[in-house]
Amino acid sequence: MGERINMRPRKRKRRPWTFSRIVAGIQRYGALAIIDWLAVGTTYVLAVAVRTGGRPEVFDPQLAPYAIAAAFGAGVLQVLANILFDVYWRDWSAAAIEDMVAVIKATTLVVAALLIFNLAMDAHVIPTGAILAGGSLSLVVEAAVHLRPRWPRIARAALGRVQHAESLIVVGAGRLGQLFAADISEGTRDYRIACFVDDDPRKIGSYLRGIGVTGRIAELPQLIDLYGSSNVVIAIANPPAGLVRRVMDLCEGSNVRIRRVSGFSLIRGETTPLEAISIEELLAREPVDLADRGIRDEYANKRILITGAAGSIGSELARQLIRLNPERLILLDSNESGVHQLTQALGPSEAVELVLGDIRDRKWLHYVFEQLKPQIVFHAAAYKHVPILERAPLPGISTNVLGTANVLEAATAQGVERFVFVSTDKAVEAASVLGYTKRFGELLTIAYARSHAKGYAVVRFGNVLGSAGSAVPIFTSQIDQGGPVTVTHPEATRYFMTIEEAAGLLIEAGAIATTGDVLVLDMGHPVSIQELAQRMIRLRGLRTPADIEIRYVGLRPGEKLHERLISAEERAVGTSHPRIMRVEYGQVPSAEILERARRAIDDRVGQQDAEGALDVLVGVIGVERRRREQADEAVRLTI
Repeated sequence: MGERINMRPRKRKRRPWTFSRIVAGIQRYGALAIIDWLAVGTTYVLAVAVRTGGRPEVFDPQLAPYAIAAAFGAGVLQVLANILFDVYWRDWSAAAIEDMVAVIKATTLVVAALLIFNLAMDAHVIPTGAILAGGSLSLVVEAAVHLRPRWPRIARAALGRVQHAESLIVVGAGRLGQLFAADISEGTRDYRIACFVDDDPRKIGSYLRGIGVTGRIAELPQLIDLYGSSNVVIAIANPPAGLVRRVMDLCEGSNVRIRRVSGFSLIRGETTPLEAISIEELLAREPVDLADRGIRDEYANKRILITGAAGSIGSELARQLIRLNPERLILLDSNESGVHQLTQALGPSEAVELVLGDIRDRKWLHYVFEQLKPQIVFHAAAYKHVPILERAPLPGISTNVLGTANVLEAATAQGVERFVFVSTDKAVEAASVLGYTKRFGELLTIAYARSHAKGYAVVRFGNVLGSAGSAVPIFTSQIDQGGPVTVTHPEATRYFMTIEEAAGLLIEAGAIATTGDVLVLDMGHPVSIQELAQRMIRLRGLRTPADIEIRYVGLRPGEKLHERLISAEERAVGTSHPRIMRVEYGQVPSAEILERARRAIDDRVGQQDAEGALDVLVGVIGVERRRREQADEAVRLTI
């Protein structure tokens, strides 16, 4: 039998009345207590005077001294009641309803005591009507006395808001909007709220903190012109990307900054924190839900290894996979600082295992797999920056081709159940070192899956927002420095996805993949790089070219004007997941051909022969393409 737990709430312990506390209280609050005594006593004297009209026939003059004594006795009672209900120990500069309730309780206790005193006496020293009137009036007086730190704000509210402050239109008249309005009125004169907008018809026409909910979100352009507002603030927790885009579109053409509430003032007078909307928030879609039991069952209590764990995708995979309760999460990377930071971010967990090393070290990699015996592998390790690999192809070929071959070989030797090769849209109709190496990795993964009948698969997707070296952080830095923002070509487009969505879909794809699958993540519509830059500038409340210039620098070596997720020879079909497609493809080079190519590449890398290694890569991919063309021609002739 376990020990019974007392579920009753504990009574709040009051601080003991020590001599030092009494002395400190008198020193700090003595003057305020005297003001309370005088104010409440005077209030009851006035109430008696008003009640009797000062006429002797109504009130016995002999009772007047007793009435005055009783009135100021009520003042003493008020001070004692204030002490009882901790009125003096409250921060009245941040008073809330709970603080006013304490004053109401104290005042009610005084009124009750006076009524009982009247009932006990033959003569009513203070008329009953005067007690009730005096109690109501003393409540107002007490509130005024204790709310004195808020008098300036009350005066501003009564006389009108500060006109020279920046004007805000707030989107969202819900709880966060109310808190934001309270914070604006408390903390800073830098801003003033002109109005609220909200699509809830029940809120339109109402007031929050004295500020009107003027209309719907669709009326933003007219309200911006009407109030001359320079800022639109979204006061909605985790605003959907669709709403952010809608507000952005409605504000197009106006010189306003679009920001969101990011916190509240911590210091009185501090400017309320407002943040610019990030491009990730603008382009984000609904998050991937990994709560599905089937997904959890695929990864729970499994030994999962992530190569390239310190990278953008690898680290986000780790953050999401650790929530699925794996038996062990093995983080493999050659970046010492990166994996250390990741383990710190994941927090203390017996499941997390840090492995420092290089996938190009074949013998070491086999040893790691033998010791740790992973069941699922996410192979995210790669060099991935197109212009860098064009200038230094050998490290890219060594890591992306030979390293991938090493991981596949070690995984197969240890009987890994599931292997996910993280690919890229650069592998489609490859035209760069990155594209060639990633396409070779795709072919090698498919070949291993077929020859060993393993659940190995390829998952292909486009650019990840915010990843190191991507356009978004580069544009952000350039905007922070005042420009110019450099765009390769005015017609260039790319697919974009947030890191969180990409990692979540990778995990989903890994769970539904079958032997030799090539799965493509739904990236939505391609985004114009020029429009991306323009929107990022607009989100800062700036204009181009007036504030920030966009400069076109031309496509860099290896870059294409447009990227594709599926080649002309491939066909996409649906899967059980609405955001994941399966690619149907034709023949691929056999495992023997790919193994011979790998050995040839290894030889040329060892000789530091970049051109020779690239020739082998291009030759393999060219053979693949020619075979597809020959198959298509045979089908055409048959028809």
